[in-house]
This record gives sequence, C-alpha cells and structure tokens, in this order.
Amino acid sequence: MTDENIAGEETGFGRSGRRVGLVLGPMIAIGLQLLPAPDGLSPEAWRVVSLAALMVVWWVTEAIPIAATALIPLAALPLLGATSMKDAAAPYADPIVFLFIGGFILAACVERWRLHERIALSIASIAGGRPVALVGGFMIASMLISMWISNTATTLMLAPIAIGAARAMSGGGKPDLALGGALTLGVAHASTIGGIGTPVGTPTNLIAMAFFERAGEPIAFIDWMTHAIPIMLLMLPAAWLLLCWPLFGKGHTRFEAIAAIVKDALKALGPMTRPEMRIGAVFALTALGWMFRVQIAELPGLSALTDTGVAIAGALLLFFIPSGRGRGEKLIDWKTAERIPWGIAILFGGGLALAAGMESTGLAAWIGEWIGGLDGLSAFTLVALLVVTTILVSELASNVATLTSMLPVVAAVAAATGTPLQQLAFPVALAASFAFMLPVATAPNAIAYSSGLVTLKRMLSVGFGLNIAAIVLIMTFAT
Repeated sequence: MTDENIAGEETGFGRSGRRVGLVLGPMIAIGLQLLPAPDGLSPEAWRVVSLAALMVVWWVTEAIPIAATALIPLAALPLLGATSMKDAAAPYADPIVFLFIGGFILAACVERWRLHERIALSIASIAGGRPVALVGGFMIASMLISMWISNTATTLMLAPIAIGAARAMSGGGKPDLALGGALTLGVAHASTIGGIGTPVGTPTNLIAMAFFERAGEPIAFIDWMTHAIPIMLLMLPAAWLLLCWPLFGKGHTRFEAIAAIVKDALKALGPMTRPEMRIGAVFALTALGWMFRVQIAELPGLSALTDTGVAIAGALLLFFIPSGRGRGEKLIDWKTAERIPWGIAILFGGGLALAAGMESTGLAAWIGEWIGGLDGLSAFTLVALLVVTTILVSELASNVATLTSMLPVVAAVAAATGTPLQQLAFPVALAASFAFMLPVATAPNAIAYSSGLVTLKRMLSVGFGLNIAAIVLIMTFAT
C-alpha cells in the first residue's frame, strides 16, 4: 500500500495534461495578479487566490505529485504575507494526521498477516457458486474490509480472486463477461462505498474530520459512522442490483467450478494463525475504542481520551505483542510500518494550511458573503449544488484534491449563510468518494477496468445510476 495507490489516482488528463498543468498553473496565478483585486479583498487575500488557483490546477492535472503540491503553502504563505511560518506549519501536525498514521499502521499489520484476505474469502465462500449470491458475497466482503483498510488495497486483494471465479464459468478459460464484469466492478464499487463508513476508511474522511476539528465543530468517530453507515448500507444493494441485472434469470452450470476457486484460495491460507488472531483482537479493541470513545472518556483518568489517542495506542500495542510465530518477532516492525502512505499526512496539512491562509486574509469570508448574497438559494439548494459539483469534479480529479479544494469554499459559504458547517461539509465529504463512472475516477475503478472484463459502456451506465443514487441518498440522509 503506497502513497501512489491511495493519493495518486490517475486523472483523465494523462502525461500531456500534466505538462499543460505544469505551465497553466503559474500562468493563471500570475495572470490574476495582473488584474485589480475585487472590491473588499485585501492584497494578501488576492495573492492567496493566485496560490489557490495554482494548487488546484496542479492537483487536478497532477502536474507534480499532489502531496508535493500540498507543501507549497508552507513556503508560500509567509512570503505572501498571509500567515507566519509557525501558523503555516501548524496544520501539518494536526491531531487528525496522527489518527491517520495510527489507523494505517493497524491496517498495514492486518495486511501483513493476510487477515483481511481470510475474512473476504470466508464471506465469499458462503455464497457458494451461485453467480448473483457470489457477487453479493464479494461486495459485502469488499465493503466491510474497506471500512478499515484503503479502498485500493481492498480492490487489489479481491480482484484477482473475482477474475478467477469469472474464468471458471467457461471450460476454455474465457471469462463470462456478464458475471466477470459484475464481480470486478462489484469489488471496486463496494470498496468505494465501504470507504465512507468510518473516518479511517478513506483519506477524504480524515480530511473532513480535521477540517471540522479546526473549525471548532469536531465530529466523533461514532457520530461519523451513525450518519454514514445508513448511506453505505443503501448504496450497496443499489450497486448490486445495477451490476447483477444482466445475471437475473440467466442460468449457469458451472456453480461448483466457481465455488472451487474461492474454496481453493481459502484453503491455501491454511488454518488461522496466531498472528491473525492477535492482530484481530487488537484491531477489534481499537475499533471498539473508536466507537465507544465518548463513553470510555467518562471513566476516571480518561477524560482527555481522543480518537487519535485510541489509534496511536492501538498502533503502539502492535510493537509490543509477540506474533507467536518466531522468537522475538512482534506483530509489526518498523520496516512494515514505514510503508504506510505518509504522503497523505502532507496532503492533510497542505489543505488545512491553504484554508488557514484563506481565513486569516479574509478571503474565505469574502467568498462566503458573495455566494451567500445570491438570492433565492436555500441551504438545501446550496448543499445539492456542492454535492453534484464535487461528484462531477472527482470523476476527473483525485478525490483527495477535490475535497481539499472544496472545503474552504464550503466553510466560507457556511459562515456567510449562517448554516452549520457540518450540514454543508459532511455531504460534500461523502460526495468526494462517490465517483463511479470513469476508469480514471478512482484507483478501484481503474483496477476493475484493467481486468478486461468491464466495458466502458457498462461502467458508464452503472456509474451514472450510482452517481444519481449517491446524490439522492446524501441529500436524504446527510443534510
């Protein structure tokens, strides 16, 4: 699991787009400074507009790695007169950054001992060889795992097994496209859907958590799950129906062959090992700590307990608990831990630093007042516009970059209209994850498309339906 897997999702602009973006970003930034600042905007704020424009262009086109783009505020904000170096650097050490680090060390340990693979195969094996049930089994497994582990890692782990099951439909090894497409897209889309279920499910969730924290409206781990899981649970059957529609009423005779693929993969893992049982116990305790942190904090001496504290405590335990497999070996070592996507931590800080610059110069308030001054727009309409815009942009740009760019604007709109921040920003945070139409929209989409079992027409049609479902469900349950 690398930074590139999680944060460096390929955009739809390719190599030539990156070259154009590399030049276009500075041109727009310089061009803006040749124009007079709008009324009511300070020179410092106008310079931050240029900085934001540069970063957005480079994020969208990935002219340079998006984590590298996120470092720009650290160098630029003090020079622009927006903030001091101390204030510019502070967001890069936000507590949510360490929540991310702790959560991904736990996930790395789960992957090290292949516990996630055993869970997925066990769920899929229950479905046997029935195609529609098999798709459902893979999707449930993918959703549950991606609630805690990156969507990309989940898809990479399950996709080869799904492809093998599809090939088992034909004696000649040629895959059944109806089932193969449903299985591979099912794994990809279910991992995306499952990613919204917990704050650690996908980086965009943590970006939103950090933003709420710095705005003085923190959201607890369990509160996030309470709002997100209903949407997740309704999105999964919607995706299953859209994907399995070609399979209903279609008879298959090779049920046993399909079931054998899953059974053989599970058998190859052997009996459950001591490391698997021990990391499973630590992970379960950490998850319970996150979910019941508010109640635990009421105990004597634990009033200062935070979700970040739970994550770091769980991660540290892994360095002390013996794996049970060899003398002196622990559940995790630093060589394994250092492979987590550290670039995401920089992304968090960069987005928060840019937002801080917008706030300190008055730019965020100016934007909010301008949007809030538009006549006839209710809070519901504002949310709908922001959600639809976020989903459309994230079809082409990295969802991390999309959300990082959108949140300061959303906060400004909330302040200008008197709307609670979470009422506007939480739906947008969920929308940033829901890009289902294009292979380039997310890494899971790209993995599914690269299998050769999914046609672009099918991805577009299923994805369009899921985007509509996402908009309806977000507007129904998250506002």
